[in-house]
Amino acid sequence: MRLLISGYYGFGNIGDEAILAAILEQLRLRRPADELVVLSGNPRRTEAQYGVVATSQWSLPTIWRQLRAADLLISGGGGLIQDTTSLLSPLYYLGVLRLARLAGTPYMIFAQGLGPLRRRIIRGLTARAFRHAAAVTLRDGQSAQFLRDELQVTIPAAQITADPTLLLSPCPRARAEQLLRNCGLSPDEAVVGISLRAWPQGQIVEAMLPLIHYLREELQSQVLLIPFQPSEDMSLAWRLAADAGGPVAMLEGVTAPREFLGVISSLDLLVSMRLHGLIFAAATAVPALGISYDPKVEHFAQTAQQPVVGLDELSADRLIQTVDDLWATRQQDIVHREQVAARLCEAATRNFDILAELLEALSPSVG
Repeated sequence: MRLLISGYYGFGNIGDEAILAAILEQLRLRRPADELVVLSGNPRRTEAQYGVVATSQWSLPTIWRQLRAADLLISGGGGLIQDTTSLLSPLYYLGVLRLARLAGTPYMIFAQGLGPLRRRIIRGLTARAFRHAAAVTLRDGQSAQFLRDELQVTIPAAQITADPTLLLSPCPRARAEQLLRNCGLSPDEAVVGISLRAWPQGQIVEAMLPLIHYLREELQSQVLLIPFQPSEDMSLAWRLAADAGGPVAMLEGVTAPREFLGVISSLDLLVSMRLHGLIFAAATAVPALGISYDPKVEHFAQTAQQPVVGLDELSADRLIQTVDDLWATRQQDIVHREQVAARLCEAATRNFDILAELLEALSPSVG
């Protein structure tokens, strides 16, 4: 069968690239004969990175041809349908679903996080798109509740799963250790990772600089700044490195999601605003503290039983106290973190089980 995959791919965001990498990895394991095509913002980069056929997501004629040739459109995962950061984003992805309906191509809403949706028109378009889906999986219970209670969509019934990146395989340990050495760090000594986004930058810098000092001086740890989307995160990372008053390493030039995952799996602790930083940490049983700028971060941290601090309560004292607690219990809590990781991975696997059932149901009608 020919599967067309649509998402926020080709833009250099490691979280979304990890979603694509996980989808491709699982599909190749489960359905090696299927033909996979990706709609990408940078088709050449996507083809080179994943060895998959990719085509431009901006060309309407191209999208139409690909939809007409596909047996199923996989929309997701990630937070594609939200109008907080942009109105164009939900309009684009809902537009692709509308084109699929016009082309007669069934589609699956795959492991998405839904909302926030503040505009009435976007809510209406979303409800219609979801009602016409062949199957729906959502990566958190809050999204499922929003779909049911706010958008009044009950058919098809949304299945609550988890983010597919929980199933991604990290790069080999030796490669991860080499990446740490490339940053000037010693893999044999403690390393704490920090992944931030500039939202709002001044407040974050004020809280983070004392934490970095505490990590170095009190916990005797090396500090690694991890920009998940360099175009947005790097300026803040360099500002912190310049003002830290001591050595701070930076993860640069790494674009492969499996290598990012390998680096995070090698950490002793992670502090992350980026959702997929927390997901990577949970998948590899690394203790993590979330900083919530968006409900999706808080929702996942609660599900993964990771402590989380909201921006409204962000302070150096709060961060230091929470990190200190995590540091003191990081060894004794490892079994519990591994149990949480197993449960989350089982939930993520259901995305692909449901997809397999859908493809089996569709296959008799394929010539």
